[in-house]
Amino acid sequence: MTTRDSAPQADRDADDTVTDGRRRRRELGRVAVVDAVIDLILAGGRAPTAEQIAERADVSVASVYRYFESLDELRRLGVQRYFERIDHLIAIPDIGEGPLPRRIDSFVASRLEFYRVTEPMARMSRHQALDVEQMRTTLARVRATLADQVSQHFAPELAPLSSAARQDRVAVVAALTSFEAWDLLQEQGLDRTAVRRAWRTHLTILLVG
Repeated sequence: MTTRDSAPQADRDADDTVTDGRRRRRELGRVAVVDAVIDLILAGGRAPTAEQIAERADVSVASVYRYFESLDELRRLGVQRYFERIDHLIAIPDIGEGPLPRRIDSFVASRLEFYRVTEPMARMSRHQALDVEQMRTTLARVRATLADQVSQHFAPELAPLSSAARQDRVAVVAALTSFEAWDLLQEQGLDRTAVRRAWRTHLTILLVG
């Protein structure tokens, strides 16, 4: 038997269930849309339109704008989620361990693989960063992580330098082995083997000299 007190509670429980269901569907919809952005960027290398995203995620265009304030926000979240997904590729195996030639080899191999896999997303994020402040923040965070790896991986060679000289050396190594440098070297006709050779040679000069 339902009492006067239990009836309102049952109604509230039913309302909560409906609310939770809607919240769950909304969250699943948001995830599907963000994943669609990632898939489209990896497939085409360009920022997708709302119509392309909606079709890929199997939602309406209206839903895309209901889930996110703007396409810029959606693309930024897509880039952020993507780099979280492939975070393991940023890692350098046995960072800071072993003799310098081995560390240079592992560093170069790690960078080449990271840029190969992330090339479409890297291009789009850099293009969007020109206009979207939050995208610039995400890109700056990735670059800071890569620079920190330089400091860790080549700490023995950097330790004898003054603070200013050490900062300069890290910045130069990070720039030499950046995505932008990798891209430019390819434009100048260097294939993967040639880029590997060039980086190994000049990293040795920078770190031994």
